[in-house]
Amino acid sequence: MQTDIRPNEMDEKKRKEYWASLALRHCPGLGARSQLRLLLAFGSALAAFENFRSWPEFGISEKIVSEMRRESWRAPAGEEWKKAGKIAASAVLWTDDSYPGQLRNLPDAPILLYFHGDISLFKSPGIALIGSRNSSDRGREVAAWMGRALAATGIAVVSGMASGIDASAHQAALQEVGSSIGVLGTGIDLIYPKSNGALFEQMARNGLLVSEFAPGTPPYGNNFPIRNRLISGLSLAIVVIEAARKSGSLITAKYALDQNREVFAVPGSALDSHCVGCQDLVRQGARPIFNVDDILHDLAEILQPYKLAPVPDALCQDDFGPQRSEKNGQARKSPSGISLPAEKSGPSEGKVWENLADDSIVEGLVSADVSRLVVNTLRKNGSMNIDALAGQLDICIEELNSILLGLEMLGIVKRLPGARIGLGR
Repeated sequence: MQTDIRPNEMDEKKRKEYWASLALRHCPGLGARSQLRLLLAFGSALAAFENFRSWPEFGISEKIVSEMRRESWRAPAGEEWKKAGKIAASAVLWTDDSYPGQLRNLPDAPILLYFHGDISLFKSPGIALIGSRNSSDRGREVAAWMGRALAATGIAVVSGMASGIDASAHQAALQEVGSSIGVLGTGIDLIYPKSNGALFEQMARNGLLVSEFAPGTPPYGNNFPIRNRLISGLSLAIVVIEAARKSGSLITAKYALDQNREVFAVPGSALDSHCVGCQDLVRQGARPIFNVDDILHDLAEILQPYKLAPVPDALCQDDFGPQRSEKNGQARKSPSGISLPAEKSGPSEGKVWENLADDSIVEGLVSADVSRLVVNTLRKNGSMNIDALAGQLDICIEELNSILLGLEMLGIVKRLPGARIGLGR
C-alpha cells in the first residue's frame, strides 16, 4: 500500500518508516547503494535506523555511523517532511507492496518514490521511448505512433517528461489503455519544462508521474542522469528514437545495458544529424528497429505473462510508413498474443552458405570469409554472448557489431535477450 505523505494522515507505522527513510537518505555519506544494502540487511528503514550502531558489520564506515549518532541528518529530513506534507501527492516506500518490482533488483534502487496518478501502472510491463529534446518533426511523429501502438497493447510507455520525443510519446500513450509513466528530474510538485504544463496535468490525472527527489527540488543538471537510471529501471527495454552523439538518451542506454535491459534504436537517415547517436548505438550492439512489431517480437517471451492485446490494425505500420496492406500477408500471433507480421522463411542451413557465397548479397555489408567464421562458431557453440563471440573470433566488438548488422539484415543471425547472438531461422 502506498503512503499518504501528509504526516497527520499516516498511521503510526507508516509515519515511522517514512521518517526513518528520510533519516537514511539525508545521512551524509550514505548513498543510494549503501541505503539499499541496509534495507536488504535489516528489512526496513526503521530497523536500519534503530540499529545504526551495527552498520559497520555491513560495510558502512564509522564516519557515517558518527553522522547518524550526532543527527546531522535531522534538519534536512525535517525540511523534506514539512514540504512533503504541503503537497497533494503520495509516496511509495521500499517496504510497500506497491513499490515497483522492476526497481527492486537495482543496486541503487531509491528508498522511496513520490508520485501523482495511477500507481497500478507499476504492475504493467513498461517500455521506454526516449530521444532528443531538439527533435525533428519526423522523430516526434515516430515517437507518437510508437507510443500509441505500444500503449494500445497494454504496455505502459515510460519516458522522462522532456520536450520533443518524450512529450510526443507520453501524449500519444495517454490515449490508450497502457497509458504512460513519466519520471521527473525535479521534485514531484514542479513542472519542467514549463511548456509541459498541460501534459503534466494529463499525466497526473490519467497516467503516472514519479520522482525520487524531495518536493521543491529544482531542475539541477545533475538530477537528470540520476533520473535516467529509473527510466530504464522501470522498463523491460528502451527504444532510442532520435539522439545526437552526446545526447542524454545515450546515458539512459548505458544504464539499460548495466541493468540487463534490451536496447533498441531507430537508425534513421544516414544524413540526418538527429540520428547519429542512434546509429552509434547500433554499431555498439543495439538492435535496429523499423516498426513496433520488431520490438514486440523480440520481447515476446518476456511479455507472454502479461497477456497483451494485439496492436490494432489502424496502428499497424511497416517501417514507419503507411498502414500495412493486406498484400503483406496475414498477421501471426507471437507467444504473448501480440499481432506480428507474417513470418518470412529464414535461410536454411544450405541457404546460409548460398547467401554467404553470393558476393552481390554481402558486398558492402560483410566479409564472406569472416561471416563463415561467425556462422561456424555459432553453429558449434549455440547462441553466445556478444563479448564471448568477439573473444572467440579474436576481433574487436566494434568490428563484430558491423559484421552482425550485415548478417542480421540478411536474416543469417539474430539478436537474443541478454546481449546474445544466435543463428537466424
